[in-house]
Amino acid sequence: MTSLSNHNLKGLSLALTTAVMWGLLPLALTSVLQLMDSYTITWYRFLFAALCVTVMLYRKKKLPLSIFKNKSLFKRLFFAAIFLSLNYILYLSALYYVPAETAQMLIQMAPFMMLIGSVIFLKEAFSRGQMVGSAVLISGLVLFFNQQFSQANDLDSDNFFTGFIIMLGASSTWAIYAILQKKMLNHFSANQIMWFIYLFSSLFFLPVATPTDVGSLNVLALLLLLFCCANTLIAYGTFAESLEYWPASKVSAVLAITPLLTVLFATIAEKIWPSMFTAQSLNNLAYVGACLVVVGSMLTALGNKILTREKFRALKRLVRL
Repeated sequence: MTSLSNHNLKGLSLALTTAVMWGLLPLALTSVLQLMDSYTITWYRFLFAALCVTVMLYRKKKLPLSIFKNKSLFKRLFFAAIFLSLNYILYLSALYYVPAETAQMLIQMAPFMMLIGSVIFLKEAFSRGQMVGSAVLISGLVLFFNQQFSQANDLDSDNFFTGFIIMLGASSTWAIYAILQKKMLNHFSANQIMWFIYLFSSLFFLPVATPTDVGSLNVLALLLLLFCCANTLIAYGTFAESLEYWPASKVSAVLAITPLLTVLFATIAEKIWPSMFTAQSLNNLAYVGACLVVVGSMLTALGNKILTREKFRALKRLVRL
């Protein structure tokens, strides 16, 4: 296996791991949110990740303390942490104005902003195959969320507009964070970057968190909170590492399948624990959209191999016939 193929395989597997973890996260959060506020949950998630990565880097003697001595690098990482923290706050704030299903639809702007930003700011190549894949992916997401579009029409127009603007901010801040992180990989490893971001974000959420609420959780809720914490560590860790091996544009395409995974996991969970979970019912258009999202994601991630110039020319000749 060549080095390039090995990097592609690692990048794909890491991005898929991130998508799977983020797909599972809403199921655990739904139960924990009934007993603990979102800001406290977020604080525990960042604190847990910060402590775990601190121990790991300390044992390897790779704690990046030089960050605090280099003003330029510190400033970039500081802003990356700020934008990720703002993403959390804005997303949670948008839920006051739009339902969770509509919010899930709107937050899909984030991977596409990351994709566009990677081409503009990181100067990443974007082949014809990736363009076709992106078009298929966007079309699939529109079809997959067709029911949420109809529900959005039933919402108060002022609330929907407010929720949309806030979610636009949440998507933008996440995309900026992701691009800043990609740039910082030239100076630090993925774990070193995330160590700083976890540490700062935990401090950022501390003033609005209520740590003592953990005492009111039952055993199941504690386990689910622990899963949410581990989810942050694994998901953002694999996301950061995927950017080491793969262009941000390809990673963003894989992450676009996250809502499909959430629906899949919710359906499985409903069959196993019907009293705890309720799966979203999908119409035929949504199933067609789900298939297009998967195909579009594959084309965007591997478009330069699947849709080569030769295949484009062959397709044109076929169309002419």
